[in-house]
Amino acid sequence: MKIIDSTVVTKSQFATMVAVNYEDRRGNRKRWHMVTREEQPKCITGKIRHPDATIIVPYHRHEDKLVVIKEFRVPVGGYQYGFPAGLLDPGEDLAATAARELHEETGLDLVRVYRQSPAIFSSAGITDEAISMVFAEVQGVPTTHRNGDSEDIEVFLLYREEVRDLLQRTDIVFGARAWLVMDAYIRMGSGYLTGG
Repeated sequence: MKIIDSTVVTKSQFATMVAVNYEDRRGNRKRWHMVTREEQPKCITGKIRHPDATIIVPYHRHEDKLVVIKEFRVPVGGYQYGFPAGLLDPGEDLAATAARELHEETGLDLVRVYRQSPAIFSSAGITDEAISMVFAEVQGVPTTHRNGDSEDIEVFLLYREEVRDLLQRTDIVFGARAWLVMDAYIRMGSGYLTGG
């Protein structure tokens, strides 16, 4: 398998659709359409270890609660349960992005980062968007007064049992990574979040 080149199909402010020409394992030339956050896809630039965004897994240690948000997401046409997230600004490191997005979306302050994942891919069949999961201790009282006009967010501080109850519901939508983290949290406790 070999990547040959790519061509921009259409571009918007936050996403670019490209057609990638490649050779399959038999040497046949083929085309794959995908979405990228950059001018050129990572398969061309080689920046596969560079995250485009971060998802913050906030643990309010003082309250011993996991912070979960319910946010309106256009692609699902409704609300999705998950964690605060956002795109990295140029030159910004993950901790700075995590602190900024956490505060904007929940009003909470980042105390420290427990650990972070490498760049991981959201859905490699359609996009090269890579995110890094940032597990962090947070403090403060939730507020959404910093949310922008296109953000509709509700913040929950949930005990482990409440997270277990949330995962049992069949009438709501979850972000994939958020569901996996919540499931691990109810099985392993706060040590999973803190790395301890």
